[in-house]
Amino acid sequence: MAITLRDVALHAQLSQATVSRALGDYGKVSATAKKRALQAAEELGYRPNAVARALVSGSTKTIGLIVSDIENPFFATVARGLSDTVEPDGYMVLLANSNEDLEEERRAVNAFHRRLVDALVVAPASASEGSHLLSPDRSVPLALIDRAVRGLHVDTVLVDNRGAAVSCVNHLLSLGHRTIGVVSDHPEIGSSSERLRGYRHALKSAGVAVDPELVALTSPTRRSAHDAAIRLLQDHPEITAIFTTSNFMTVGVFQAIRELGLKVPEQLALVGFDDLDWTTLVDPPLTVVAQPAEQIGREVGQTVLARLRGDQGRPRRIRLKTRLIVRASAGELLSRAAETPVATPNGADDEL
Repeated sequence: MAITLRDVALHAQLSQATVSRALGDYGKVSATAKKRALQAAEELGYRPNAVARALVSGSTKTIGLIVSDIENPFFATVARGLSDTVEPDGYMVLLANSNEDLEEERRAVNAFHRRLVDALVVAPASASEGSHLLSPDRSVPLALIDRAVRGLHVDTVLVDNRGAAVSCVNHLLSLGHRTIGVVSDHPEIGSSSERLRGYRHALKSAGVAVDPELVALTSPTRRSAHDAAIRLLQDHPEITAIFTTSNFMTVGVFQAIRELGLKVPEQLALVGFDDLDWTTLVDPPLTVVAQPAEQIGREVGQTVLARLRGDQGRPRRIRLKTRLIVRASAGELLSRAAETPVATPNGADDEL
């Protein structure tokens, strides 16, 4: 039979209320009584019911994290940064996957609220729907990572997606590329929408017409990116470079290029997002945007802890810088005309 709180109290020769306070680490308990309670619990192998303890203490010491794709190494690194930040304060991170699906996200949110998590961190599946992320009485702190939701004013930690995309496209432009395709997951994903805006802004600033036929939008999987790239390159053999908006898109496009027998960068340049290990192991190594994924986790962890400690200030929006790592996949200067400087981002969030 399971050991109960009453068993521990009898073994320690203390009242149940005293043992409950001692094991739950709340209220006033003498050091001697706490020691006796902890020793009795250890000797009997007592495991407290977390939900029952939460009803008394008001905390389960858990933080729910919902990511859009659990297979994405970017989110694994974010999760590590979050966990490393909150664990010293006694919090454990519980992980759920939305699979970029709004209904799956709703179910995960409801499950976490039923389990009485102390806070919720979400990489939202939609840039336009987010009211379901809030707890019914709005008592559970909510923070967003990687993507914002329009009209939802909560703590949010992002990177400069638009500026990062501009730096990628400007790099290609500086090397002489003018027919630049893009493979992106759907713009309903907030980060992808910002990166697409950066792509268009860079082209327009350089006086290059934005051709919608060169923009391939697809679902956020490697296979979808592969298929989209095959179609794009077969329909538009004039393309000399491709920009991708996520690491899954980059993998799929790279596979498509290999399948088509094209040489990188001699026949096609490629730049994309996330400095993952594989990007330096392929030939040629890829030019990528390095995102501070672990820092995102740390920043959101610190923000959530501040809320749990009682911070009632206005929602914060933190936007971290990225870094373009130039490698061989974009090639060298194609023409003297490419030496003409191109515009740098002006920081505006304009729709292009």
